[in-house]
Amino acid sequence: MDSILAHNVASLGPFVPELILIATLLAVILADVVTKGDRIALTAGIGVGGTTLSLLAVLYSLPYERTSLFHGMIAHDMFAVFFKLIAAISVIIVLIVSVQSVDVRRGTFAEYVAMMVAMALGMYVLASAVNLLSMFLAFELVSMTSYVLTAHQKDQLPSSEAALKYVIYSAASAATMIYGMSILFGLTGSLAASDIAVALVGGESSLAIAVAVLFILGGIGYKIASVPFHFWCPDAYQGAPAPVAALLSVGPKAAGMAFLARFFYEAMAIPEGLAWQPVGLADWQIVIAIISAVTMTLGNLSAIWQRSMKRLLAYSSIAHAGYILMGVAMISQMGLRAMMFYLAVYLFMNLGAFVVIIALADKFESDDIDSYAGLGGRAPFVAVSMAVFLIALAGIPPTSGFIGKFYLFWAVLEANNLIWLAVIAALNTVVSLYY
Repeated sequence: MDSILAHNVASLGPFVPELILIATLLAVILADVVTKGDRIALTAGIGVGGTTLSLLAVLYSLPYERTSLFHGMIAHDMFAVFFKLIAAISVIIVLIVSVQSVDVRRGTFAEYVAMMVAMALGMYVLASAVNLLSMFLAFELVSMTSYVLTAHQKDQLPSSEAALKYVIYSAASAATMIYGMSILFGLTGSLAASDIAVALVGGESSLAIAVAVLFILGGIGYKIASVPFHFWCPDAYQGAPAPVAALLSVGPKAAGMAFLARFFYEAMAIPEGLAWQPVGLADWQIVIAIISAVTMTLGNLSAIWQRSMKRLLAYSSIAHAGYILMGVAMISQMGLRAMMFYLAVYLFMNLGAFVVIIALADKFESDDIDSYAGLGGRAPFVAVSMAVFLIALAGIPPTSGFIGKFYLFWAVLEANNLIWLAVIAALNTVVSLYY
């Protein structure tokens, strides 16, 4: 008993960034209760300040080697640090631009900030989780805060409708995921990712394992908006306030990719040099590669017909989920690094495009693409900024989007057996130039 307590106390050191977010969440709620008048600046300041402090704590506690915390529930390593930085930066940027957003100011701003910080906490834990139980709990924290943020404009029908669809799809995906996890636990006797891999190497490779993994993959697919679990995405982005749509397009997607990579790289594969060898009955590399190809293709083709800027970026984010999945599918060190680099680039490309939409929200009555006609004459700087972000999202040289896709293509070509995926991705890049 004493050893368990001592280990838990020792785990609190690397867990400081999460503790700071918890304190920030409580401070936002307390500030809203005890102060009067316009509390927007105060609560936003607390949210931004606390999240920034947690980001600095993440940088201060860079691990020299991987450390297991709370008896194998979460891990402290550079992989977790990277995704925590993605989560913190995205929340900080969105909170800053939210102060000037009319859509956000219509609701209870303190509640909005609290949900943003809570989502950051969920993304932090999800990035570190190496046990199916901690993965699921963190996944649900991110999902529940997403519902509340999507429905922030309670008096607006599109916002409520989008949140309702989000909840229904999320409930179905969560049920599917937890069922898959329960099957996997029953067959392998463990919820720890590393123990599951050992059990599979030891010969446990039944059809039930493949079904369980497909159920889990379906739950993760909902969070990253991969086909065929993407249906909620366009409606949620269009109905949610623009800052919320901006965060949903980056933060939870990155956290979902971290979840997916952790699960497949640690539970469904064993390391062999600079690559991983898949275990079990199914060839999960091919499965993820097919999902990647279908996701990027459907996302790009659907984006062509959109007239709403939010829906255009929603389908664009679906397509980019397909590109990012290319790195996961490689199950190699190169693929993992390419995925992480592209996520970092995508963070600034996509948030930048949404910041322009937020800045123009007061001037335009709708987010219809036609309303952006002649923007170069009315607001040249804003027009140039939007053009740069969209060009980067399309992957045109010499933008960071092109460099990110180059690394992904390189990782795929190194694999040799998935050349067809690189060809499909290249064709999709051409399609994305159209819209």
